[in-house]
Amino acid sequence: MSSSASPMQHRGQPQSAPISTDGSSESVTEEKRPKKKNCCDWKVATLFLFSVALSLILTGVFLPAEGIIIAYLPKFDAPANPYTGPEAGSDADKKSSLPGTTGNDVAVGLPPSPAGEDSSIGKEVPNFMQCPTDASLCCNGSPLNCGLRVDQMMFGLVHNANASEEGNFYVGYNHFYGLERALVAGYRALNLDVCNCNGVLQFCHNVCDLGERYPNEVFTNINKFLDEYPSEVIVLIFQASTDKGGILWNDLHAEMSAVGGFVDKIYVHKYGEEWPSMETLVRQDKRIVVFYFNGGTCDDCASLGINYLYNYAEETEFESSSLADLENFEYSCAVTRGPQENALEADFLIVNNFITPPSSDASRTANSKDFLSKRLTNCANLRGKRPNFVYVDFWSEGVTAQLVQYANTEAANKISSATT
Repeated sequence: MSSSASPMQHRGQPQSAPISTDGSSESVTEEKRPKKKNCCDWKVATLFLFSVALSLILTGVFLPAEGIIIAYLPKFDAPANPYTGPEAGSDADKKSSLPGTTGNDVAVGLPPSPAGEDSSIGKEVPNFMQCPTDASLCCNGSPLNCGLRVDQMMFGLVHNANASEEGNFYVGYNHFYGLERALVAGYRALNLDVCNCNGVLQFCHNVCDLGERYPNEVFTNINKFLDEYPSEVIVLIFQASTDKGGILWNDLHAEMSAVGGFVDKIYVHKYGEEWPSMETLVRQDKRIVVFYFNGGTCDDCASLGINYLYNYAEETEFESSSLADLENFEYSCAVTRGPQENALEADFLIVNNFITPPSSDASRTANSKDFLSKRLTNCANLRGKRPNFVYVDFWSEGVTAQLVQYANTEAANKISSATT
């Protein structure tokens, strides 16, 4: 994710300083040039090569090479804000805040106990995501969620979900474990970087050839999860990365179509209409909601259920570099990307809760229940809207999925009591 109130400034590319010579170096005649003895034989050369290899190994072990490499990976400029696409609508279309979604005086509570840390995370469905066994209607791990509309739900959003150590992303990975385990652990929203690597679509991390996952495998595994858990609704947020070429979203849709039953589960939303309840999506088996951002082109995306993210969502600052930045709520809760000024108000609030470059130590704190509860509460009240997506790195650290489920229970009870 991977990863918006005033326009972002474009960064210029640094230029190499010109190198000049004055040509004034004094020449040495052949007669005066002393004869040099060759100091290298095979023993010296072997020792030299061994020393170089040892130095490289020690550098990789003791220096933060990952952070150094990440600093030189290309960054992508944020899209211009406000968005001026034809889908954005006009002032006449503006609507008032929806019941139960305003953030004024919101307090995102603490779950009763932490999820815990053990080797089974992402391999077994945690208790807080288990539906009742009596075959009653259940949505995303709880019957209470069924009464919430999609835009009233909160989702744990896995930032750059494709980039994991387990998935062989050895440089700049955002997670220890793969996205499939995140789904089992209770996360219901995935952010995936889409790359065109010499004509082949991959899920990479901004740059081709530094780790990749292929769409067919990922979509097959997501589809299998949804078939095994028919009560669950998943949100997919695709981010275009253009290291080797542009993204045509129809090509990604073709990859989805190659997985039997996948596109049949995609919910097609009409811009300006109210979002359906979770119950509706589960009963109709339209349990995949799709967004995209950061460029790319698409032929009739709306009819395919592929929605431009910032027509529907506003997003907080995504370039925090420390926990102190995240705790500076005036900075980190400021909206940096979202709908244009004369368009419909955003239905969703995305709160970024990670730092760059990714850090498991920072995520362990950022994803803890005290830190996260305080952050979501402050962002909600500063923005006047309850958060819908909580963007995290290292999803296996902390209690994000459990806190999100607890927050949804609180919201469902609050809305229910307000309407009775």
